[in-house]
Amino acid sequence: MKKTVEIEVDVNMIDDAIRRFHLADAREAVNLALRTLIDDAGPGHHDGEFGDLGPWRGPGDIATNTG
Repeated sequence: MKKTVEIEVDVNMIDDAIRRFHLADAREAVNLALRTLIDDAGPGHHDGEFGDLGPWRGPGDIATNTG
């Protein structure tokens, strides 16, 4: 299943990933990054350095707006 989402990413990081991994476009770069994060974490793993995403979220992020 696929879902269309709008995200802001660092264009330099996307371009670097496309070059390094011989990807076709930004969509492939984002999919590779997400698959890598999920595979590296393993099932049920949400601890460690990135377990709490609060510091990474800004005041305008949807996930931080609770009401």
